[in-house]
Amino acid sequence: MLSLSPDTVMVNEACPELIRTLEKRSFTVVPGRHRHRRLFGGGLHCFTLDTVREDSTPEDYFG
Repeated sequence: MLSLSPDTVMVNEACPELIRTLEKRSFTVVPGRHRHRRLFGGGLHCFTLDTVREDSTPEDYFG
């Protein structure tokens, strides 16, 4: 699960029970395909973490 705002979350579409539970608790759920989770390991939150290496500075890829 990845929190997009206080009441909106992104969830793997392959987890319908989690989606239903969150919706019952008034969350807006954005389902997403997470096809390669076994290949990459981790979840949606892991894919969005910043990567900072010792010999580099953070970069803004969206600015």
